[in-house]
Amino acid sequence: MSLNFQSHTISQRKSLKLKGTKTSVTKNQILISTGIVSLDAVLDGGIPIGTVALVEEENHGRNAELITKHFIAEGVVCDHSILIADVEKKPETIANDLPKPIQEESFQPTDIIAEDFKIAWRYSQNPIYDSKPHHTSISFGHTFDMSAKIPVDELKNIRYWPDEKSQGTSYSELLEQINTIITKGGFSTKIPVEQRHVLRITISNLYSPIWDSNDMNVVTFLYKLRILVRSSYATCLLTCRAHTIDNVVKCRMEHFVDTVLILKPMELSSCADYNGKLIIGKLASFNTFLYEPLSVDWATKLTRKKLCIEKLHLPPCLNSGDDNENVHTKQLSCASTTSVLNF
Repeated sequence: MSLNFQSHTISQRKSLKLKGTKTSVTKNQILISTGIVSLDAVLDGGIPIGTVALVEEENHGRNAELITKHFIAEGVVCDHSILIADVEKKPETIANDLPKPIQEESFQPTDIIAEDFKIAWRYSQNPIYDSKPHHTSISFGHTFDMSAKIPVDELKNIRYWPDEKSQGTSYSELLEQINTIITKGGFSTKIPVEQRHVLRITISNLYSPIWDSNDMNVVTFLYKLRILVRSSYATCLLTCRAHTIDNVVKCRMEHFVDTVLILKPMELSSCADYNGKLIIGKLASFNTFLYEPLSVDWATKLTRKKLCIEKLHLPPCLNSGDDNENVHTKQLSCASTTSVLNF
């Protein structure tokens, strides 16, 4: 089956305007936000449309679940169509616990009259401006507050799987459901429609023992899923527990996805401000050269209201006072201990 890799390029979408998206000059792609601005910066702007992203988490953390909720909440704010799939718990519980977006006011220049300058008196006649950054786009990369939830009556265009009509929890049934939504919902690039929309797909707890893999295994599912997503206006976000997957199966799963993010717990006691580490295993690189992030040391910082990705800064390793004094004595002393003056 031939894949249309150029179906999401800027050259073919100059007259197409999709809400909640932006164009990337370096990737020649249409991007959507993950719902976490700092994570979008790590991913060189966001996740390209038509790709599959995999988030692996170890030791029963909750950062992968929070990333999924931000991904869904961003789709709700941007009026995207959403499909939530989870076999371990009801998908409705995920939608009922989405963080609420923060209404950020636009920053305008201030007209406050400055007091008389005593030192830098030359700047007294210059206008005063607010130092806060200005927002260039109000429809991409929102900020969310995890202490508040989106009301249930504001949740629109959300489908759940498994639903009442589902006969099981097999990979083949979910793949058929995704194919039906892409085809009948007008998300396929092969079917012309008057107005295009973006489809966000989230599949949580992939490779869980609850999945029925008799007719299709997880590797075949990912291979066929990427073919469906590649030729559509859809983006898929997967989450799994890395410590429950065999290394051979994990390697094959990473091969059939476009982006791989690995979340590990923070083992250093000196980094108490962070609750985990973020490792970039793979980034989507078709239609462009391979993107190399500015740093490979990233950490997740979780507060009561916000989850952000920051560059990991390790504190300096300081020895005790006695050790420092002994080292200092050894460096200065180059004569015998019987001498009064040591040079």
